[in-house]
This record gives sequence, structure tokens and C-alpha cells, in this order.
Amino acid sequence: MNLSRNDLGVQFGGRKVLVTGGLGFLGQNLVVDLLAHGAEVTILDPAPIEPEFSLADVRLVREDIRQEQLLASLIEGQEVIFNLAGRSGVVASNDDPLGDLEINCRGQLALLEACRRHNPSVRIIFPSTRLVYGKPLSLPVTEKHPLAPESIYAAHKLAGENYHLIFGRLYGPRVTVLRISNPYGPLQAGGRHYGIANVFIQKACRGETITLFGDGRQQRDFLYVRDLCEAMMLAASSERSIGQIYNIGAKSGTSLLELAQLAVATAGRGTIENVPWPAAYDKVETGDYRSDISLARQELGWTPNTSLADGVARTVQAYQQTGLPPAEIPRGGEPSR
Repeated sequence: MNLSRNDLGVQFGGRKVLVTGGLGFLGQNLVVDLLAHGAEVTILDPAPIEPEFSLADVRLVREDIRQEQLLASLIEGQEVIFNLAGRSGVVASNDDPLGDLEINCRGQLALLEACRRHNPSVRIIFPSTRLVYGKPLSLPVTEKHPLAPESIYAAHKLAGENYHLIFGRLYGPRVTVLRISNPYGPLQAGGRHYGIANVFIQKACRGETITLFGDGRQQRDFLYVRDLCEAMMLAASSERSIGQIYNIGAKSGTSLLELAQLAVATAGRGTIENVPWPAAYDKVETGDYRSDISLARQELGWTPNTSLADGVARTVQAYQQTGLPPAEIPRGGEPSR
């Protein structure tokens, strides 16, 4: 029997939850929802960021996921781990493959080994990426689609999936993997950039030019972050999902051009410019992508509720109320498109 969204307060009220990477974009949104449902939240994240939520409501440990002795004490007693720690950025991963390996592979193994030794039955949700599929052979993409990563980032995320599933089979952690498509929304941590949709919305809010590579007609399924948080919590509350992989995406595809136009129209500012494809991005472009989310709907009772227009409007409104994060793009360029 699938849980409803209304059941999440019962599922998480008073439960001890660890969120690695909890100061990032996905992490902050998830922590806000977990706190709203009454969870006792611990965050592991070394970033020097002041989050949007009150630090009085959480236990914040500003350390790296690779600190093995620290992990032992953090993991004991936790009931659920949302393992969001990692380095994002396709082009950045290709520029620095060994650095990406350290966080997105060694860091995952350190966490899982600590679970094996100190909390072998803990529930773990691992957010992966739709990029493990590479260039889609057909649309929409199901979980049975061949896996063909085209970047170091995607290859390491696929390795992370396998680490989690193998540890689950061999040592007991109750693991679920979610392959996520293009999340966007508020609470983008200062100095970090996650997802091209957030970059477009932020540029529009600043009145800047949104740069589209080529004609901008390649499609993505853009997923509002609070719908994603709901999927993660439903997965963590489901016994049926243990050992499974689910696509988590939007109901339909939208071109990057349409997204840029919507961002500009909603913000009432900004312009759009088409430019030729830079070589670094052309090599990792996967073409049109849409997820088949029927398995998540059937087994988790989840479907996204937020339209793209509503999600962009909520994100713009949030930035207008709280201010925009710094405009710098990290080494490696803008996030994957």
C-alpha cells in the first residue's frame, strides 16, 4: 500500500535523520521539509554557508564526508540517511576527474563502510542523475534503458549507485537509488550553482542575458525541488522501494528556449542570446531527455504536482524576498544543460 503525502508527518515525526550535503541546493530544501514534518535532523556539510533555516533547529557538523572516524559517531543511531553529498558539474568533472573521484566515489564508500560497521540496517536514499543513461535511444527513458555515461561525473554517479546497491545486498543497509532529472527551485546556496534552470532564473532576476547554445530547442524535464523532496521522503518511507532504482522527473519535456522565455517573462527582466556550442559542452550534450516516471508513480505513489510555470514563479518570488546568491560560476563553467 502506497503512502500519501499526508502520511509523511507520521513517518518522519521524531525520527533521527542524517542529511549529507545538507547545505546545498537539494539539501536545504529537503531539510526544510524534514523539519516541517518533525524530524530530528543532523547535517554533514563542510561548506561555509549560512542556510535559510535556523541552525537552532538542526545539528550541523561542518566536516567532509571522507572523515571516517567522524562518520562512525554520526551514523550511530540514525534511522534514515539522505546521502546528498557530492560534487556536481559535468564539465568540471571532466576538467578534474581525480577530484571528482575523491568526493563522488571515495566519499560514498567511506559513508557506506561506516554504515556497515556502525549502523548496518539504516535506511539510505541516494540521489543519482539521469546522466547515467547518456544519449537516450528512445523517449521517455525508463529504468531499463542502457547505461552509457558520457562524462566523468555521470560515470562516478553510476559507480555511487552500484556501491550503494552492493552494500545493501551484502551488508544490510536498506538502499534506494533515485535518478533525478534537472531539479530547480529556491534556496540555492550562496556561491553554488545547481542545474541550468536555476542559472536561467537567476540571470533573468538580475536582468542579465541568458545564453542558449545552438537553437536552444533541446528538451529537458525540469523538476520543481519540493516535488523532488517529496519523492525522496516517500522513497525513504517505503519498504517496497528497498534495493530499487526509480526515475524522478517531470511529467513532460520543455525546451531550453521555452524555459528561458518563461524565466524572462516571469521575472520581467533579462534577455536571451543564442551562441554556437562551446566544444566542452558539445562533447557532453545528451540531446532531448524525458523521464518515464511510471514506476515511481506505481510503487511510491508519487507524481510531481508543480507545473513549470508555477515552479518558476515560486522561485522568482523566493529570490525577490530573500535575495539572489552570488553570481559567480564555479570552475568548469555553468551546470550541465
